[in-house]
Amino acid sequence: MTHHPNTGDRPDNAAFALTLIGEELKSRRFFNALHELGFEYSFFQPHLDHPILQTVGLDPNNDDIFDFYSDLMDRHSKLISAETKSVNAQAKEVYDTLMRKKQSQ
Repeated sequence: MTHHPNTGDRPDNAAFALTLIGEELKSRRFFNALHELGFEYSFFQPHLDHPILQTVGLDPNNDDIFDFYSDLMDRHSKLISAETKSVNAQAKEVYDTLMRKKQSQ
């Protein structure tokens, strides 16, 4: 996980959300690849969906929001490569899209 020094040991919400989103994108990419190879989904797969949505100010219990978020994450997880720059770019796009969704409500 990335350390964000901008507020000491506690990152601001945007930096924290970007970190969570990046980690979730990598996790989805990894577990989807395993699934394509015939492995079933695992109980041990981390799910950062609720903390991400709460951090950006969206209701994780709203089915429409959760479906929008999940589709967004699935699309962007397919676009990352094994480079930090790629993960960060996709995390930023997801974050920006979620913020626009929040503003449109």
